[in-house]
Amino acid sequence: MKRTNKIVNLMIIAMTLFIIVSVFFAIRGFSVIRKTTTASGQDFLLQSTEYVGKVIQLSMKNRHQALNYLAIDGNLKNSDDPAAYLKNSQSTLTTFFDSLNGEADALFYIDPNGTPIYAFHWDSEKKTVTIADTQTIQPYINHDLSLRQLLDKPTAQNSASYFIDKKAYLNFYQEIKTADDKIDGYLILPLHLQTFYQNFLQDFELDYKGYPMIKDQSMTVVMHPVAEQVGLDIVTDREKIYPDLDYSDLKKLEKYQLSHSSGKLTYKSYWWDEDVPKEVLKISAFEWIDVGLAHWVVAINADYNERNDDIINFVIMLSLLLVVLLLLVGIFSLFIHNFRKKERIEEENKQLIEKQQQQKLQHQLELELYQRNKMETVGLLTTSIVHDMNNFLTPIIGNTQLLLEEYSDDPVLEEDLEDILHSAQKGQQLSANVLRFSKTQQSVQEWLDVSAAIGVATHLIKEIIPKNVQLSISIQENLGTAKFEEIDVQNLIYNLITNAYQATKEQSTIPKIQVTVAPTSKEVAEEIKKDNIRIQSEEHFVTLEITDNGPGIPSDIREKIFEPFFTTKSADEGTGLGLFAVASIIAKYEWYLDVQSETNQGTTFLIILPVRPPQ
Repeated sequence: MKRTNKIVNLMIIAMTLFIIVSVFFAIRGFSVIRKTTTASGQDFLLQSTEYVGKVIQLSMKNRHQALNYLAIDGNLKNSDDPAAYLKNSQSTLTTFFDSLNGEADALFYIDPNGTPIYAFHWDSEKKTVTIADTQTIQPYINHDLSLRQLLDKPTAQNSASYFIDKKAYLNFYQEIKTADDKIDGYLILPLHLQTFYQNFLQDFELDYKGYPMIKDQSMTVVMHPVAEQVGLDIVTDREKIYPDLDYSDLKKLEKYQLSHSSGKLTYKSYWWDEDVPKEVLKISAFEWIDVGLAHWVVAINADYNERNDDIINFVIMLSLLLVVLLLLVGIFSLFIHNFRKKERIEEENKQLIEKQQQQKLQHQLELELYQRNKMETVGLLTTSIVHDMNNFLTPIIGNTQLLLEEYSDDPVLEEDLEDILHSAQKGQQLSANVLRFSKTQQSVQEWLDVSAAIGVATHLIKEIIPKNVQLSISIQENLGTAKFEEIDVQNLIYNLITNAYQATKEQSTIPKIQVTVAPTSKEVAEEIKKDNIRIQSEEHFVTLEITDNGPGIPSDIREKIFEPFFTTKSADEGTGLGLFAVASIIAKYEWYLDVQSETNQGTTFLIILPVRPPQ
């Protein structure tokens, strides 16, 4: 005993130490994993930043190339006659503007001194190009500080970015030369950078919250998913709008980006698309790119915590689990302590307890035997009573139907007779189900003609369902034989047709039930053989379909209809055993059962069974 106690104590101490060490390494591992994950996330963002930068550069080259193709058009030599140029190049201009997807709505021509000669305006809704007043494009010239550099040395693809009313623009340049290779002027295309961002970068996807943004050398936002942020200095202008926020990390970010060509870092900032920005920890990567005369920093920011949520949650759950284990060890220690106190008493009374257990076991066996005998007696008595009750109900049903026909002109009496008939039929159905499930004799299965057995069962039920139900029977003869009990088929048909009748009796249209028996197609047979090993060697099958024109079975209860005692009817209309009996019979013979139902389209019960072909 002392040796056992010592072993238990050592196990408790070892388990406690193990849990404490595990908690320590879990916390340490969390720190390592978090650093590794952050570094991995920053590497991914840096690669994404390089990709975005290349996309921007390539897209800008494509737009300049499109402007170059437009300039090749010979009609531009008529620079003094924009109406003639527009007339001859209407289709070309329309295609050009339409290809830009709303990124530009103006195109103008200036002479070598920078004086505007003519301008065109693009209406994206009407898809038309018109001649515009040169005064309307004057802001594009006045705010473009790179234009003078172009006139002095015409080598640039495009200008640096500039702002008009807090909207960012970029001018594309294309020189036009005369026949003697002298510069006649410049074709200039102002590009709306926010529209460009929406077309190419707005849908840039990360697995967590984040987005790309572009700033110029003055740390002014050029492109951003929040249009209100465009034209703002990332620190100075934001301080004017949100004076209560902390910008210390943004100042460090600004300084770091201005002194490095690319990099990655973690800093505190805000999501500017929120009504009230809340401080968050971000991971970021950036790279400076040149697009013509524009020098931009492309940055992608992502939510640090959201990226590490899975790791944080895992470590928290692991720590909680270890703490719970530690508590369990403590509880277990207390339990051992109490157990030892009782152990001495239990040892002294061991023999007495064993004797009491033997007596208790013997008594339990006697009770079980008594209960089994009692249940067998109750089962036999129940079967006898239900059988007699069924014999009583048969003449009641028959005579009530005769009375209904005889007194059809008396609505009051007819209603009472219908109540009697309904109750008697429910009682007969209940007694049939009880008899079915309480049979003690061994089942006797025979090879029976499927067509004949289903035909007999269908015509039997036809005699007892209401006359207003339109029951159509289509049974192909000589389909073959199958091994089953005929009473099972009758019970199957009875419950399915009764269920179909009950589903249709409340509707305004004539209740219709269709019973069809025909050979199963090869395609269907091969499909059901895949899921049933027992019938994989069978070659011939017969399909029984029972279809009604009722309201259908709702999809939310379709899986429950075969459960025992499940019913959607009132207490005096259904017991919930009918379809359970159907499912039990199908399972007994390992037949195939399927239910096809659509709301307001009726329901079809489909049963497929293997048969021997007729000789």
